[in-house]
Amino acid sequence: MLTESKRAVEPQSNSFSESFDIKSFLGRGSFASVCKCTEKTSGKEFAAKIVRFTKGSQADLKKVATEAEIWRTVQHKNIVSLYKTFVQENEIYIVMELIQGTTLFDEIAGQTTFSETQACCVIYQILEALDYLHRKSRIIHRDIKADNILLKQDSVHQNHFHAKITDFGLARRLPRDSDVIKCDAEGAPLYLAPETILADPIGPAVDIWACGVILFLLLVGYPPFWQNDDRKLMLLIVEGCYNVSARYWDQVSDDATDLVKRMLVVHPHKRVTAFKALNHPWIADFEGNEEERIRHYIGNFSSR
Repeated sequence: MLTESKRAVEPQSNSFSESFDIKSFLGRGSFASVCKCTEKTSGKEFAAKIVRFTKGSQADLKKVATEAEIWRTVQHKNIVSLYKTFVQENEIYIVMELIQGTTLFDEIAGQTTFSETQACCVIYQILEALDYLHRKSRIIHRDIKADNILLKQDSVHQNHFHAKITDFGLARRLPRDSDVIKCDAEGAPLYLAPETILADPIGPAVDIWACGVILFLLLVGYPPFWQNDDRKLMLLIVEGCYNVSARYWDQVSDDATDLVKRMLVVHPHKRVTAFKALNHPWIADFEGNEEERIRHYIGNFSSR
């Protein structure tokens, strides 16, 4: 029933406009826009994702209800927090933690390559979040990409940033009796895992593949798979055919290269898990604790 889906995304009795004031426009995606808003009672600032849907559409409402149900259960320092959700006429408002900063995509666009220290800090934090989602929550994000990694400025140390995963629009929770689930092929083509393209049942390994694409980008400044024709791009991905040119990869350490190769394995059952990746020498043996890694990571950003 439509009313059941609506109830799933509207735990509040009042409307969004009664509770929040929209202050400014932050960005627009394919299916939603994001604005900065202020809660009237507390004065606290949040981000509001506004999704417009066909009035009375069960499918549209159910999709956002699934996102809200999954996101509401997630609590991790490297994941953007969901605050409240509302349904109003043909709009759904997803109110979330406001990140005052930039996206990893913007940072990649702003510089050709990252140092291994920078790359390690980004991947370390993404893997921490994925390990939490996969092992403790049995959630597959399904849309890990540079656009969905936000960089939050530290409130105390202004030159420090923390990476946070956002947007659970494609996320799915695994059933209790299975480690895979059947899903439609959705997401940004560049980050799709082979099993997604082949319409096979998928598991947490799809997020690790996408993480491998991000790591590849960070280390050498170009994506592992690229074609202007999407069908040719999909064929390259399914075959696991990526270019490790000596011109670029001779500058990358053996350990970093090894982790990329373990993430971009065509067969999902042979792909490294988030837990094992966190124990990989490139990450586990990296000098210093987490805070020191973040300080090193942001050093070059703050100087640009």
